Amino acid sequence: MGYIKKAHREILKILDDTPSFPNGWDNFVDKQAVYHNLIIKSAKNKCFCTNCKSYFISKKKINQEVRCPNCHNTYLIRRSNLKYKAFKDYISILDKVNNIFVIRYFELKTVIDAMHEHHTSVAEFAREIPTDNYYRDVYVNERVSKCQQYIYIYHDNGYYINDKKWRQYTRGYSLIDYSIVFPNNIKKLLKDTEYKYSCIWDIAKHSTYIDLLRLLKEKEQMPIVEMLCKMKLYNLAQKTHEFKNFGSFQKIFGISKDYYDFMKKHNITYTQLKILRLLKEKNIRKIHYLENYVSYVSNTTNLEEIAEYISLNRFIKYSKMCREKVDTYLYSDYLRFAKLLGLDLKNNKYAFPKDLEIEHDKLSKQYKVQCNKLMKKAIIKRGKELSINKYLNNKFIIFPALTVESLKDESKQQNNCVRTYAEKYAAGTCDIYFMRDIRKPKKSLVTIEVKNNKVVQSRTKNNKSPDKKQLAFINKWEQKVLKGVA
Repeated sequence: MGYIKKAHREILKILDDTPSFPNGWDNFVDKQAVYHNLIIKSAKNKCFCTNCKSYFISKKKINQEVRCPNCHNTYLIRRSNLKYKAFKDYISILDKVNNIFVIRYFELKTVIDAMHEHHTSVAEFAREIPTDNYYRDVYVNERVSKCQQYIYIYHDNGYYINDKKWRQYTRGYSLIDYSIVFPNNIKKLLKDTEYKYSCIWDIAKHSTYIDLLRLLKEKEQMPIVEMLCKMKLYNLAQKTHEFKNFGSFQKIFGISKDYYDFMKKHNITYTQLKILRLLKEKNIRKIHYLENYVSYVSNTTNLEEIAEYISLNRFIKYSKMCREKVDTYLYSDYLRFAKLLGLDLKNNKYAFPKDLEIEHDKLSKQYKVQCNKLMKKAIIKRGKELSINKYLNNKFIIFPALTVESLKDESKQQNNCVRTYAEKYAAGTCDIYFMRDIRKPKKSLVTIEVKNNKVVQSRTKNNKSPDKKQLAFINKWEQKVLKGVA
């Protein structure tokens, strides 16, 4: 049990002594509780909506979603022999005590019992005081279990709970990050503060789950938050650290301005934006479909790798053939092998393997046998293709890597890992160039990586950055040769 600072003890006590909720809180809770409902299906396709208590007929199956024709809400279908179903959501209020912000966290819990009755309760279980410290000042009350393995929040359990007794939360993992934030009082609280133009209240109105603490702590990002909110891209405003550039729409979002209305209409998230960059199609259904293949660990990496070999529309087709059960890591690996082995990926026979695991292992074995031979040929071919980008003046020269041996030599001279890029270079997913002194063309000077005719890396020996003269030459080459700007 950690020590609670005196100033924070006073704030907690004031909130306990003068319990109050802003206007509209009850309606806000009721609105969120509406999502905690089911459609109960019994014999002869008879369905019962636990929200509006109406009956209707539907042929949709168990565990599918259906729209109630009476209240027009969409809920999951469960069997009539359901005994118990619990819904839980974290909701929060921004408060202010002694000119100090406090985030108050509540658990909204709904239980649907065997009689299909709906029971909802709300319990405040934590408070957080935003500071500039790395460690978070989170305090929990007696509603939060002290079990180390699983956090349980007690509601009305038939015995007394002292919800005014607070302790510091000291576990090594976060108690709560995202919550559904009550929006109505935020603008008033942020008035006459450094957040007065932030439009955080609009994010709360138009986004479901928000990391309110992060928004309050990233004060230097407020201009970007404000810009994205004014563009009505509220979900993207929660990912301000991903938008470091000001300038053209293309430069900020990595996609043409033609997609802006679509992005605004669907209030897309950052993950959806990354998929949109790959898909290049204004189709939210396809984006939602591809989101099912986005994991927390790899994010969109596997989809990005797949898109280097086939279009995402073809991937969707293959996924549906496999009943949405494609291992994207294995599939991207398979496509890479197929490309290196010279298989025609425009042909569905090679792009859509019937048994992915078996075909992956088969190509893997072939690749290991032919790897060096194939890669050497592919790199020689790629080097010849890129030779049209050769560029020089009276001081420097830039030319592509022509052989595997040249990559190994560059890696040895520069003490870098460019030799490990051989496969990607051979497959055409990145381009490697060497910059040399015109008088010493065999001595390594700068190693350059290019993707989509754009320099993504340039490093001198021991991965140091090039000097001003070298960078100026590289920039001139990029503009004049790679991008073809006169």
